[in-house]
Amino acid sequence: MAFVVKSGEREPAAGSPGVTRAWVLRPDRLSDGRMAFEAVTLDSGATLDLYTDQDELLWFQVLAGSVDVDGATTGREFIVMISGGRAMHLAATEATELMVVRVPRASAYDPAVREGLARRVDWSTEPVLDSEHDTRRRIYLASTGLWGTEAVKGEMIYYPPGSSGAPHHHEGAEHFQFIVSGSGTALLDGEPVDLEAGDLLYNYENEIHAFRNDGDEDFVFVEFFVPGASRTVWVPGVHVCTWRPRETDVLGRPAARVLEPHVHGQGQV
Repeated sequence: MAFVVKSGEREPAAGSPGVTRAWVLRPDRLSDGRMAFEAVTLDSGATLDLYTDQDELLWFQVLAGSVDVDGATTGREFIVMISGGRAMHLAATEATELMVVRVPRASAYDPAVREGLARRVDWSTEPVLDSEHDTRRRIYLASTGLWGTEAVKGEMIYYPPGSSGAPHHHEGAEHFQFIVSGSGTALLDGEPVDLEAGDLLYNYENEIHAFRNDGDEDFVFVEFFVPGASRTVWVPGVHVCTWRPRETDVLGRPAARVLEPHVHGQGQV
């Protein structure tokens, strides 16, 4: 059954000088150990080393502040992934908040993980996708085209005030939503659950869910699927949502890629 981890329910994890770590999703929370999620804060000047085992994939996303990653300044517009025995050194250039997610057995979903992949994606240059039926927007954070692996897929989703999505479920993958800003309501098999910034919602395969925003500011969350490939199934009688890419990114610049209109879980992205 789907579950929620509120921001105040995180469990402390081992930290270091200037680094505070807390479990949002403990490694033993999922029976198959599919993934683990840490919230990490670094004081300005603090450092953090991240590494992967041969079969593992890891990514981090900057939620606030910035870090130097092996010589490259990395702020809120970036998501960084490594796999297959790679490592990276982070040094905070200011007070910084990160989400750090591990998929310990990612090579079981895609053997390419063992090749030692590394990607630094500026998601702010990705095309904005508009919902065909409403005012929702999406931006890809992780896909085969961006990461070179099918082990994970992810996106950032914006629900403007008054917007909602149709109930649906996913086949072939489990996924979480982590609330980045604003607040909204998840409908889990029809039951409302309030969510706010810092909360995590975890959905197992085949669980019906939907979202709405009754507030007066954007409700924004990131959503990641493990493995990346999945099929989206809508409840009978609702409109299947096609996402239509703009030619521009979130800042109004020409987008870095050209995508075709597609239904979630379909198309080459």
